[in-house]
Amino acid sequence: IETDFCKGRGEFPEVNTDLGKIRGSYRVSVLGRKYAAFEGIPYAEPPIQEYRFEEPQEKRPWQGIWIANNTYTCLQLHHAKIDDNYKIEGQEDCLYINIYSPQIKRKDLDVIVFIHGGAFMFGNGHFYEPDILMDKDVVYVSLNYRVGILGFLSTEDSVIPGNFGLKDQLMALKWIQKYISAFGGNTDSVTITGMSAGGASVHIHYLSPLSEGLFHKGYSQSGTALNPWVLVENSLEKAKLAAHYLGCPSGSSVEILECLRQRPGLQIVETTRKFFSWLYNPFSPFGVVVDKWSKNPILPDHPIKILESGKVKNLPWIFSMTESEGLYPAAEFVSNSRFLQEIQEQWDTLLPHILDFNHTLCSEKLNPVAQEIRDYYFKDKPISENSFSTLVKLIGDRLFVVDIETAAKLQASRSSSPVYFYYFTYIGTHSLSDFLSGNTENYGASHGDDTLYVLRTHMQKNCTEEDIKMASLMRDLWSSFAHIGIPHINDVIWQPISRNKAHPLKYLHIGSPSRLQMAANDNLGNKEFWDSLPYKENYKLFNQKDEL
Repeated sequence: IETDFCKGRGEFPEVNTDLGKIRGSYRVSVLGRKYAAFEGIPYAEPPIQEYRFEEPQEKRPWQGIWIANNTYTCLQLHHAKIDDNYKIEGQEDCLYINIYSPQIKRKDLDVIVFIHGGAFMFGNGHFYEPDILMDKDVVYVSLNYRVGILGFLSTEDSVIPGNFGLKDQLMALKWIQKYISAFGGNTDSVTITGMSAGGASVHIHYLSPLSEGLFHKGYSQSGTALNPWVLVENSLEKAKLAAHYLGCPSGSSVEILECLRQRPGLQIVETTRKFFSWLYNPFSPFGVVVDKWSKNPILPDHPIKILESGKVKNLPWIFSMTESEGLYPAAEFVSNSRFLQEIQEQWDTLLPHILDFNHTLCSEKLNPVAQEIRDYYFKDKPISENSFSTLVKLIGDRLFVVDIETAAKLQASRSSSPVYFYYFTYIGTHSLSDFLSGNTENYGASHGDDTLYVLRTHMQKNCTEEDIKMASLMRDLWSSFAHIGIPHINDVIWQPISRNKAHPLKYLHIGSPSRLQMAANDNLGNKEFWDSLPYKENYKLFNQKDEL
């Protein structure tokens, strides 16, 4: 592989790989640094026709020059904004990778790979832009993977084993090992990062035997494999229902597969709407399965059992969460007063779907547990705009905080490599909740807000001096961790989590550019209350005592 950038016609950056020549374009970073962008490089063959519901296939070489100046989105029902009525967008031919590299004569740059979030149901690799991060000497990579029904349908057997989206990520990581040196990247220094479902994906790669040797550090923002929306239940039942909706026989998995391959992708994705009970809840009807029936299982056992066994990669890791994780999905509920009114009036019916426990409790316990949750958080208060912050706290604790705490402490107890944790409460000019709620009310640091200070979006304009300082801090955090496996942020001594599970959770509290301090807490998410509920999840699924 040729590792130096070449200048092509019109001063475009070009690289040569064993797959063929690739031509990109030049961009400019936030601080005015020129860097090369290669967007839309295929890392696998298109997952269409006979490759639909199959593991990704290696990309074959091409003739001529691949013009890498297009971005792609996998076919999906995108539910980021309720007002959009959940648009279908994207295409099935979507397994592309985006690579950004500074123009310097080095071949050993740290590689940072970002796996996008979106509840395993939507999203793409180009939503975030690397203009902030590219002021550092790193190679940044983002990628697409199949999502929703096309990426995670499973018949719970080897016919449609599921986890195709995770297998896509795996293929992309293998591609990086083969070809990233052509872009100046060091194959021995790859850090995988991700937010929400991307963070959970990072965690799964720590647990998967198939990901061995493909990365060296990890960073999970607001998502782990233990969160309740990651592993899905009743996959076979959902596959049969999807077949029924599409006019396909469902007597056997082979019949389902053969028929679904004949249906248009748009029609298949359209059926996703039928799996939402209220608005888009539960927000991950299709997601990860324990694919022990697969010929090549990426998750051969339940994450809690793999963690307890200690069969996890012994590599440095960062976990994180924000102050108001529950703003996804709650920020959309406040966008229309009717939604909060419906939650108030139909609490017992809607809460099991919003909190994703409709399949982990027997039916006669759903209403009593829903009422117990309401009593604990709201007491006698009605659900309204006045009590919205309580709803955000409740949803965040259940869907994110409790299980992120559990995963972080358990990982630290099973690894001799350091595990770091931060808690992000900085409220800047922009928030993802602005986009979701349609207003600019201050609801706290939202799910995903910390990502905005390293990877920009099209929404970010008119930043303040404090925002710029925060971006500098977070950029230093990412780049230092990618370089040496120890995150540096100002002069703070960031202590890793104790390996003793009995000790409180130690974390760095990031409150503002000037307010950075170590803290300890064992109850960020009302853990004792949630652990008292009879969900058949994680430890309780196996009747194991939770020692955390």
